[in-house]
Amino acid sequence: MTTISAQVSDELYKSLNDIAKQLQRSSSYIIREAIASYIEEMKEDIEDYNDAVEILAQNNPTVSWEEVQRNCGLLED
Repeated sequence: MTTISAQVSDELYKSLNDIAKQLQRSSSYIIREAIASYIEEMKEDIEDYNDAVEILAQNNPTVSWEEVQRNCGLLED
């Protein structure tokens, strides 16, 4: 296992220790879980972004929001 270090504000450090105490876990555990969760979210965001770029590159026709509302009977002509 690799060790990393980071500088955090005093406020963040206090919050980390408070949470660790409440959960009866080490601050290292909280940090590992937080990093793992953040990385998983970022992977999903990057995948979503790449999917959107790919879809936009297809230059499919678009429909305005007003047209969608009109087609659903939410706006009168």
